[in-house]
Amino acid sequence: MIRQKVSAISRSLERMQRVLLLLMATFMTVGPIMLLNATATAQQITNRSVVISTAQAGATANYSFTFTPAQTTQVQSLTIQTCTTPLGACTAPSGINLSGGTISQSGWQGATSFTKNTTTNTATGNCVNVDVLCLTRSDTTTQTTTAHAITDTGVVNQDNTNCSAAANCTFFERITTYSSTTFTTQVDAGVVASSTTQLFTVNAAIQEVLSFCIGSTTIDDADTTTPPTCSTISGTSLNLGVLDSGHVNISPVPAIDKGDGNNGLAELSTNAFNGTTVAYDAVQQSGTNHKGTLRVAGATCNAGNVNTDQCINAIGATRSTLTAATEAFGMTIAGVNCKNTAGYTCTYAGNTYNLRKASNYDGTGVATTYLADAGQITGTTAGGYAWDESGTAETIASSATVVDKEALILKFAATPTIVTPTGSYTAQADFVATPTY
Repeated sequence: MIRQKVSAISRSLERMQRVLLLLMATFMTVGPIMLLNATATAQQITNRSVVISTAQAGATANYSFTFTPAQTTQVQSLTIQTCTTPLGACTAPSGINLSGGTISQSGWQGATSFTKNTTTNTATGNCVNVDVLCLTRSDTTTQTTTAHAITDTGVVNQDNTNCSAAANCTFFERITTYSSTTFTTQVDAGVVASSTTQLFTVNAAIQEVLSFCIGSTTIDDADTTTPPTCSTISGTSLNLGVLDSGHVNISPVPAIDKGDGNNGLAELSTNAFNGTTVAYDAVQQSGTNHKGTLRVAGATCNAGNVNTDQCINAIGATRSTLTAATEAFGMTIAGVNCKNTAGYTCTYAGNTYNLRKASNYDGTGVATTYLADAGQITGTTAGGYAWDESGTAETIASSATVVDKEALILKFAATPTIVTPTGSYTAQADFVATPTY
């Protein structure tokens, strides 16, 4: 009895083994059939990207697709489809238009170029849709596994509808290549991603700039010594020393001649692109006649040019030299010192400065020559001087464009006659810079 039960169990085990072997054989047979029914040879393209020229929603842009084929085989057609997701059913983003642009290519083997295909009788069935770019060519040249590029010029970006009105909206381009011209035999495929973005604005402002100052300086050159900036300039006067009919006193007059060794300095910086003028008007002092010249304050002077009152005759607005013992007072611009300039190349001798002297106040009459008159001299001055005592504005320099820390070196000169009365003589001027922005 026991032997019969054992035998029955053995037969049951044998039947189970046969069933298991049959099932294994069935799976081994079905498996390859399932793979053969898929696109067994299609592979994924590598090094794939898309560069868009602008990411603004709804803007017209250029799309440059670059990828490396996975297989060395012919490619006679390809599709690029825009979707809101990388996988699954494709929903086209609102507003996208890939098919309206012009096509160019690089890196492809073969002499034939791709052209757009917008017909309805293709295997993809959607080449008429603007969200899909379909390209074909008749060229069986084998492709290499190197960078290939397709540029679509004139694409219209998606709008922001798919992102609930958000400006930053990601989209996906599904790229598929085919060996046939009819989009039927797939070679490679891959997905690239990009995004539209909101416009980002950086705001800034440049204010109108004017820095103009007047002061005194010991500088007596244009190309060697750096003048102080307006924030550090000091001094509001200069001293021509003791006037003597045997001399012409010209700033800077040294201490040995009772002067203080100073010239005047007027420095300008401005971003006025339409130019700036620098002018002075002679301050009208107390007294009678000749109120704006070198005079004794409160003195009564004659209306004409005489030598016996306490007013030294002003040269006038026309540049002229001074001769010892011929009573006269004047000012000139010895040169334009731009050693402080940082915004552009500027040298006086090189004639590359922007602040130009008016002809009546150009000491030498030569734009690049510095006037070397100084101290006390006998005879006639080397340079020309002018002084308008009327109190009206007199332009001494101007610029047609911006100016950066250019300094006018102002020289003053005077000489009396033997009969000019003694006294303490003073002249004052109000300097004004007028920029045009």
